[in-house]
Amino acid sequence: MTPAHRYLVDANVFIQAKNFHYRFEFCQGFWQWLADGHDAGLLFSTAKVFQELNDGNDDDQVKLWANQLPSSFFVPDTHDAAVMRAYSHVMTWNFSNNHYTQQAKDEFARADKADAFLIATAKAHGFNLATHERSWPDTKRRVLIPDAANVFSVNCTMIYDLLSRHAVGTFGFTP
Repeated sequence: MTPAHRYLVDANVFIQAKNFHYRFEFCQGFWQWLADGHDAGLLFSTAKVFQELNDGNDDDQVKLWANQLPSSFFVPDTHDAAVMRAYSHVMTWNFSNNHYTQQAKDEFARADKADAFLIATAKAHGFNLATHERSWPDTKRRVLIPDAANVFSVNCTMIYDLLSRHAVGTFGFTP
């Protein structure tokens, strides 16, 4: 059974978990929870996020972990026509927006960054987004995922809220 809500997980969730709260050496439960969430049809990410994670050193634990996941965890983005149509709308909005600085818009549009592709993939295929970013509509120096996603009616959830809804005990997965 596929859950009513499916989530694309932002790269910052993996990277911050590895570096801070859920390090591999003491919190394997979080990483297993992610894999179990995927097995249940709830948690995914994108090919661009996979690329970002693979930019790490060869011995980077999150890179090694990501490469052990089934390929279905990282859904296509740049090779999906529907995503690329949505991406063109995201980029049109980005560059026509007068709120953000040019540097912020240029950073958001970088082809090697996943943020805009996450939003486009979510819009094209009905995903929600799971991130560590919080909405801050007043900022002009960075296009934040929740604020850009809101423009395209894509829901964002903090990863901790997702854990509250779908984890029990020591990260046991619950649908």
